[in-house]
Amino acid sequence: MVRAPIVLDSDPGLDDAVALQYLLGTGLWDLKAYLAVGGNVPAEQAFRNARGLARAFGIAADVPVHRGAGRPISRVEFSADFHGPTGLGTEVLPDSTAPEQTECAAAALVRLSKEYEGELTVVAIGPLTNVAAALLLDPQVAYRVRHLVFMGGAARVPGNTNPVAEFNVWADPDAADIVVSSGIPYTMVGLDATNRWRFHRDDLSRLDAAGPGQRLTARLMRAYLKSYEDHTGQDTAALHDPLAVGVASDESFVTAETGTVIVETASHLTRGQTVFIPGESDRSYDYPPAISARTKHTGRVALGAGPRDFSAHFIETVLLRPSA
Repeated sequence: MVRAPIVLDSDPGLDDAVALQYLLGTGLWDLKAYLAVGGNVPAEQAFRNARGLARAFGIAADVPVHRGAGRPISRVEFSADFHGPTGLGTEVLPDSTAPEQTECAAAALVRLSKEYEGELTVVAIGPLTNVAAALLLDPQVAYRVRHLVFMGGAARVPGNTNPVAEFNVWADPDAADIVVSSGIPYTMVGLDATNRWRFHRDDLSRLDAAGPGQRLTARLMRAYLKSYEDHTGQDTAALHDPLAVGVASDESFVTAETGTVIVETASHLTRGQTVFIPGESDRSYDYPPAISARTKHTGRVALGAGPRDFSAHFIETVLLRPSA
């Protein structure tokens, strides 16, 4: 089987870490680059975490890690503590022994979109800063990338950062709006779907029983469950970022519709809201011309869980790819 080229753009991040492990475990993808972006942790810490994860999962010699933009396009200020002091709970991973890349994440994405024109899948599981920066450098990226899947947004459910916005979009709303209005073929995998697929204590027990190769993953997921308990009172954790990776190869993990996404960028109250306008609806609205023009750019939007059990597939796949 020929593995398809893919780029993973991430702000590691506890569930980001296991999303990388899951991607490698599927055996479906040829990972061409691992891009770091600020979000769950500042950009430099995200880069350090990404390099450490590349070493931990045995890909440092083959997959370049690229440093992302130093600040959001939106120039907003934010902080996040959900993922612990290092972003990986309290884990401080040994740095990769690979030389640091001098090419930034946006430039790497532009280059790879040319090298794998019409073939490249991009999965973005942090704020969309790097993807937007690549589109600003070269708008034709939108027409060379085969498919972008991004974890972000809340179409018909409450947000997790303000009443209407999901964190990744809230952290850089201008970047998200640049991306969804660019013409790039995209699937938005937001809270409507990601909150439906959960990681349970029984899954943690399976990781604990799997031996030394899953000890890092067990520690990460134990910290993730603890954070969910501390912040939300829930005893299970949503598989946000891994689900986006899963949807890149199989949309049956979610139910989805085609339509237009417009991101709120100006309001302090609703910053980061992802307004979903279905492509087919019994209702019609009298939109102003600027909004009507946006409806020519459509994508797929996940609106719920699909028929295929992602939670089961996630744990089975992670067990196939121990850390090094």
